[in-house]
Amino acid sequence: MISVVDFVRFSLSFIRLGTFMALAPLFNMRNIPMMVKLGFGALVSLLSMPALDVSWNLESWGVLALLAMNEVVIGFALAFVATLVFSIVNFAGHYVDTPIGFGMASIFDPALGGQVPVFSQFYYIFAVLIFLAMDAHLWLIQAVQYSFQVIPFGTMIQMEPAFSLVVDLVKQVFVVGIQIALPITATILLTDIGLGIVIRAVPQINVFVLGFPIKILVGLVVIFFGLPTFVYIASQLFAVDGLLFRYVQGLLALGGS
Repeated sequence: MISVVDFVRFSLSFIRLGTFMALAPLFNMRNIPMMVKLGFGALVSLLSMPALDVSWNLESWGVLALLAMNEVVIGFALAFVATLVFSIVNFAGHYVDTPIGFGMASIFDPALGGQVPVFSQFYYIFAVLIFLAMDAHLWLIQAVQYSFQVIPFGTMIQMEPAFSLVVDLVKQVFVVGIQIALPITATILLTDIGLGIVIRAVPQINVFVLGFPIKILVGLVVIFFGLPTFVYIASQLFAVDGLLFRYVQGLLALGGS
């Protein structure tokens, strides 16, 4: 027979995992059935079910609401770190689209439920494939399970160090995103300079008619030859000792307060 303590343990575990899966990239895709998400979250919660401090008054609705809110905050923090790491490829895609000429173009992504730029979607799909190929999704779920040990029920993440950690991760988003996009933007800049020189020499040429297809062609060629570099950078993001798990471990190290 299931006791009240076991039911509360399961519910709190499910709240943390459910919040994480509802917000974290890949897990929050709309084309994944909701019943699959709920069933998987319930299974992982059942396997985790950490201990609960018996000193908590589980008959008080206020105590239960406080514990539940605490689990929502922890699940949100873990998902936010994963979202920031995935936003690196989205930022790089946005940074690439504009100079090539695709800044006004967008496609509908049914998984995310909105309009996204062309190369932002391209880089995101590529990053997801690398993420899955490296079994990073399994490591991430294990990290969430491990969070029950270092951040037990009723404890909170230290806010001030966590804020500094997030600020440092945001800086990495810009640094790594520019590293991905810089070869394309630099090549397009050189192409613009070359077109400017040609137009000065031959003023009869219409720059708007000639420039757009040339920049698109040059951009596509550079992106194609730059794919090995993108794969290398993405693998460094999602490796066991990569950027994602370094910051997740850093966040978990701030628990227990």
